[in-house]
Amino acid sequence: MKDHLSIGICQLRQGYDYRANIDRALAMVDRAAAMGAKMVALPEMFFTPYEPAAIRRASPFSQAALEELQALARQRRIFVIAGSMPWPSGGKRLYNRSHVIDPQGEIIHRHDKVHLFDCTPPGGPKVVESETIVPGGTLGAFSTPWGITSVIVCYDIRFSPFAQLLADRDVRLLFVPAAFSLATGRAHWEMLVKIRAVELQAFVIGVQPAQNPELKYVPWGHSIASSPWGEVLRDAGPDEAVEIVEADLGEIDRIRAQFPLREHRRTDLYETLWKG
Repeated sequence: MKDHLSIGICQLRQGYDYRANIDRALAMVDRAAAMGAKMVALPEMFFTPYEPAAIRRASPFSQAALEELQALARQRRIFVIAGSMPWPSGGKRLYNRSHVIDPQGEIIHRHDKVHLFDCTPPGGPKVVESETIVPGGTLGAFSTPWGITSVIVCYDIRFSPFAQLLADRDVRLLFVPAAFSLATGRAHWEMLVKIRAVELQAFVIGVQPAQNPELKYVPWGHSIASSPWGEVLRDAGPDEAVEIVEADLGEIDRIRAQFPLREHRRTDLYETLWKG
């Protein structure tokens, strides 16, 4: 495996013009590649605000957006974590789907958001995601030159069994496209990214949209990358930005040798099983 990776984080400021959002996303991915990134990640629902009506109206743009990202990945010879986008489910509701594109422009992995955010956090806003989104039922991973990699989406990060299951699969890189609100982002975002990195003993890269006070649902921004030791390697702040994170993959092996969590686990007493 390669021991160094440059990761591009594209913290896009969304508006209600879907075509403009897609064009901006493509330009940001291209910029990250020009800056040396070999894997580039976008936020959850990257070309639409996270609002039910906006998501439904955005869904006809998804196929074209994916194809344009595939062409760019092929041109730049990079992996693209295509955030997530509204994807047809065959019913009235949509999947919240993340695609992974390899340097040949092929889709090598997808993840449909499993846990749906039907909550009213302190400070709001109330969100009933299940009215618009149908939950996924899989949890997978894929191979890269830097090791086993996976993607989960936003609310999925709050569920620690996911981290255990991914640790059992030897995941070394975890991408989390997300759109935490101002309230949940301020309270929990950095904490969750760091604790999942410590649990996995892996690099965790959480990518959010930039703040835009003109939206009904204002995202937190502050895309963040954490080392396996729980150190913040990059915080993108609240505004639109393209950031490059330099990851020393050797740190994973050093941390796991010093703290062999999987060896110390008491499987005679407990275990976490995937039933899907």
